[in-house]
Amino acid sequence: MPRTLMIAGALCFGLAMSAGVLRYQAQQGSMAQQISTMQQKSTAQAALLEGGLHLEAIEGVLVGDTQVTSKENRRFDVSVQAAEFGAPGIKVRCEWKRAVFLKRPAFSLALITGAGERMLAGTTIRAERLKGGDFVWVDERDLKVSGTLPLLARLRAAIAARFASALFAVAGRAGPLTQALLLGVKDELDTEFKGLFQSAGCAHMLALSGQHLSIICTLAALAAKRVLHREKLARRASFVFAWLFVWLAGPGPSLLRAVFMLTAAEVGRMLDRPQSSFALLSLASLMLALFDPSSITSLSSIYSFAAMAGLVLFAGRFDYALRPYMPARISQAFAASCAAVCGTAPVSILVFGTFVPAGILAATIAAPVMLVFMWLGLGAGLIGVFLPIVASVSAPLLGTLQDVLLAILSFGAWLPALQTGTGMVDRALFCAGIVSIWVLIYAVPMLQWKKSRAQMQRMRLILPSISPWGGLSL
Repeated sequence: MPRTLMIAGALCFGLAMSAGVLRYQAQQGSMAQQISTMQQKSTAQAALLEGGLHLEAIEGVLVGDTQVTSKENRRFDVSVQAAEFGAPGIKVRCEWKRAVFLKRPAFSLALITGAGERMLAGTTIRAERLKGGDFVWVDERDLKVSGTLPLLARLRAAIAARFASALFAVAGRAGPLTQALLLGVKDELDTEFKGLFQSAGCAHMLALSGQHLSIICTLAALAAKRVLHREKLARRASFVFAWLFVWLAGPGPSLLRAVFMLTAAEVGRMLDRPQSSFALLSLASLMLALFDPSSITSLSSIYSFAAMAGLVLFAGRFDYALRPYMPARISQAFAASCAAVCGTAPVSILVFGTFVPAGILAATIAAPVMLVFMWLGLGAGLIGVFLPIVASVSAPLLGTLQDVLLAILSFGAWLPALQTGTGMVDRALFCAGIVSIWVLIYAVPMLQWKKSRAQMQRMRLILPSISPWGGLSL
C-alpha cells in the first residue's frame, strides 16, 4: 500500500507540475499574439482603431546571452518591462511597475535581428519599429542599449572576455571551436563547420552538457585535492566550481540539466541517501521546470533529457551485447553512442523526419578526440592567462586535433541519412521500429537467462545430484 500511494502521489505531482509549466508558458506568450487574438474577437474595436493596435516598441532586460541562429541572425530573449502600442492617431505605453521594481518580467519576447554585436545577459535594451510575422524582427539600427550592466553581469563579462582572449591566443586557428566547446559561444564558428556536426549526427557534441561539466569538475577536484588534502572538501569545491562554470557559460538547458543532476547527487550523498541515475534525471527535470519553466519544453531540452535517459536505460544493455565482440573500452564507447541515439531517435524522427545512423559511428570515433581537445584547450587556456608562451605548443596540437575531428565529421556526413517522409503515420511506424530495438535489447538477455535456466533444470534431471559430503547420490 505505501508503494502504491507513493507512485500515485508522484504521478499526481508530475501532472500538476506539467499543468503549471503549460500554464506559465501560455501566460508568457508574446503580447503581439495576444493583441492579434483580441482584434479577432472584437471586430468593433478593430474597426474603431482602423486596423487595431500593434506592438511598436519594447523595453526590457536580456535573460540570456544573445545567440546566432542557423540563418546567421541573432536572437534576443527579452524580459519585457514596458511596451508601446500604436494605431493611426493613438499611442499607448504600458509599464509594469511591479516588474521594474522587483526585476520580474511582465512577459517574455524573442526578437530576431541581423548578426550584430553579441550582448550579455542583464543588458537593458529598447527595440523600436518592430515587425511581426512568424517572429518579431527588429533592425539593428532600432535596437538601443540603455543603462549599465549590473555588477555581477560586468564581472561575468570581464572574466568571460579574458578567458576567451586566452583561448584564442593558445588555440590559434582552432580558437572558435575551443571557445564553442568551453564557453558555449558559437558566434565565431564557421557555418560550414556547424553544418558538418549536424550532418554527421553529432550536433549534440557542440552543446555544453554533462561531458563538458565533468571535465571542469574533474580538473577542479584534482586541483582542490592538492590544496585541501581531503576528498570530501575537494568534492564540495568541484561542486561549487561547477556552478561557477554554469554562471560563466550561461544557463542553457543541457548545462542546467547536468548541474541539477550533480546537485541532486551531491545533496543525496550529504544526506546519506544516494539515488539512482534515473531518479537524479527525474529530479533534474523538476528543478529545471521550477527554475526555467519556459525552456523545459524546448527542443534542446528535450534532446538533452532524451539522450541522458537513453544512456541510463540502454548503455549497460548495449555494453552487455557488444562486450563479447570487442574490447571493453571500445564496447563502452560504442554502447554509449548507441544508447544516446536510441533516446534521441524518436525526437529526431517525429520533429524532422530524419534519422542519422552514421551518428553512432561518428560520435564513437569523435568522442575521444573531442575529449583530448577539450582537456588540452582548457589546460592551455588556464595556463595561457599567466604564461602566453604556451601557445607555441598548444596551437599546433589543437589545430591538428581540429583537422582530425573535421575528417571524422566529413566521413560521418558522407554516410547516408534515412528520410522517414513527411506524414506522421510514416514517422510513427519508424519510431515503432526504434522501440522494437529497445525491446530486443532488453529481451535478448532475458531469453538467454531463461535458456540457461532451462538447461540447468534438464541437467538436474539427467545427472546424479551431488551429496552434501562431496560424493554422488544415486
